[in-house]
Amino acid sequence: HELVETLKVRIRQELAGELYKTQRDQIVKKTEFQENHVIAEFEGRLNKEGYKIVQLEAEEGDPPIMDILPLWKGEAVSFDDLQDKVASGEIDEQTWNQSRERYYLFIDEMKVLFERLAEARRVMEKDLQKLQVSYVSRPLHRLVQKLGRTFPEDGVKNWLASLEKDVENHLFLFLSDKPVDDGQGNPALIRYAVNVLVDHGKAPKLPVVFEHRPTASNLFGTLETRGDGETRPTFLAIRPGALHQASGGYLVLRAEDILAQEEAWPLLKQVLETRQVEIQVASGPFGPTSSLKPIPIEVNLKVIIVGTEGLYDFLIQEDRSFGRLFKISAEFDSVMPRTPLAMAEYLKFMDDTVKKRALLPLDPAGSAEILEYGVRLAEHRGKLSTRFSAIADLLSESSYWAAQLGLGVMNQQAVQRALEERKYLFSLPEEKMDEQVREGQILLAVTGTAVGVVNGLAILDRGSYSFGRPMRITATAAPGDDGIVNIEGEAGLSGEIHDKGVLILRGLLRSRFAQDFPLSLSASVGFEQSYSGVDGDSASSTEVFALLSAISGVPLRQDLAVSGSINQRGEIQPVGGITEKVEGFFYTCSKLGLTGTQGVIIPHWNIQNLVLNQDVQKAVREKRFHIYPVKTLEEALFLLTGKELGQIDPEGQYPEGTLGQIIVEKLALLRELAHPKEEAE
Repeated sequence: HELVETLKVRIRQELAGELYKTQRDQIVKKTEFQENHVIAEFEGRLNKEGYKIVQLEAEEGDPPIMDILPLWKGEAVSFDDLQDKVASGEIDEQTWNQSRERYYLFIDEMKVLFERLAEARRVMEKDLQKLQVSYVSRPLHRLVQKLGRTFPEDGVKNWLASLEKDVENHLFLFLSDKPVDDGQGNPALIRYAVNVLVDHGKAPKLPVVFEHRPTASNLFGTLETRGDGETRPTFLAIRPGALHQASGGYLVLRAEDILAQEEAWPLLKQVLETRQVEIQVASGPFGPTSSLKPIPIEVNLKVIIVGTEGLYDFLIQEDRSFGRLFKISAEFDSVMPRTPLAMAEYLKFMDDTVKKRALLPLDPAGSAEILEYGVRLAEHRGKLSTRFSAIADLLSESSYWAAQLGLGVMNQQAVQRALEERKYLFSLPEEKMDEQVREGQILLAVTGTAVGVVNGLAILDRGSYSFGRPMRITATAAPGDDGIVNIEGEAGLSGEIHDKGVLILRGLLRSRFAQDFPLSLSASVGFEQSYSGVDGDSASSTEVFALLSAISGVPLRQDLAVSGSINQRGEIQPVGGITEKVEGFFYTCSKLGLTGTQGVIIPHWNIQNLVLNQDVQKAVREKRFHIYPVKTLEEALFLLTGKELGQIDPEGQYPEGTLGQIIVEKLALLRELAHPKEEAE
């Protein structure tokens, strides 16, 4: 790749010199002069005979069409017009016939003439190519020789020699301003590609490969085919399998996946016994789809199968070879209880890591900060994360920043700086989203009130980094029988769990507010300015609040954001990612301006999952930001509207003036407007 990129630049440089351009222009001008001379001579003879070459319009994308037309009184006319003049007596029949005969003779002559000109052009192109090669060959040879010294193997040298000749014959591929296609949907420069199956040369750690679909081709490699069933030419068809990629390290498989593969499971055991992988060639109805058969490749790896409890014992009993190949059974959890003993072991692990990696000393404040990070990873105040690699990485990063800051030890400042720098590396999408909110490109209000609008809280997960941000959820309601329309569902952006949450929303409305009459309305709920998939039920309570506001016309506070799942009984249920969601709304409010009234409504059961950073903790202590844990629909609605929902009396009615009464009356009105005749009867 580096050679090709260098050639793209170097070839253009070599052909950008004035001497080359002068010689190139001489060749081109010579050919063009001869062309112009021949064409001018032919056109002169045509004019003497009373004819003229004209260019006719062609369809878009087609080359122009050249034709010869007769001249009448100095103007070119078509033979149809000329025939009309014969009919009118302006031209006699004999002159007409003679003109047609000469036309066909000239057409034949013009075809021969253009073929000669095309041949002259081809000769010119060959001369230009020879000229280009004369300028490019020496620097090309030096670049290829340099690469050959890096890879002195005979096979590589032979390939480089053929590459050098091929580049000389295909210089036009490096000079085109637009990418050139090879006719099969690939860039033309792919002819110089090197099919590196696996490269762990620069990997800082042993490879760990997770294969979630362990078919024979995915595990052992294959010859890739196109959609039409044809394989790619030669070596470019070879694709490695997970066993190749994990060689030198570990391959992790789920037991339910690999055991479901009747073909792959026996072959995997064979590889573990022979330590050789043979790339599988797919078979068609008439045998193998390709004659290419790669030789077996030796691998050295450990295979880890992750399964349910008791599976290891079952396989030991049912499969005689399993116990010989898989001799170790281990059970792990991603978290552990935060007991005094566990914290002591955590501290010991930190000390061991500091010694092994020759890091700066860790003081008590730094240890406490890393312990808090372990709690944050566990997402539970009473637990610690067992992702020890993440803890070790944080120690290394903290040691680096302690040295950069001249601290001499890893203290709280160094650990916090490491976390800040880690966040900075992955925070570009976060910054862009904040910028869009500030500039008004993302519509979001954190003050005032609005009907049918709630600030929900979403998690944006980049894999190695996730952050929370508010997202406006809106609802509308009108008379009709369409029910509650899930806009994300209609657009194909809603996951199954989110769809379930919307169905629960319908059940909640019926059970709480439509006991005495059929629920009849046309309502919609949607995530505004959301253009990707939505799943999970953590916004189901938020959707309920937006819909109830749209039905009742009662505005909701925009300085509060909401996260929480809700059931048909109106109970607010815990959700995941609550820490990131709270922090996300806090930082959004901070950038738009904290008023002292802003805060978040979260499920009461998520209190144990809150592990907030120092900024949010300080703001909450100073009452500049608020966290409201709630257990029920009633508590959340009171915070959002300032109105009591009310309790249903034995007769199924809400007390006068309560929010519940307003919602019931509005639903009854929507029912009446949608079915006036039924109400009249």
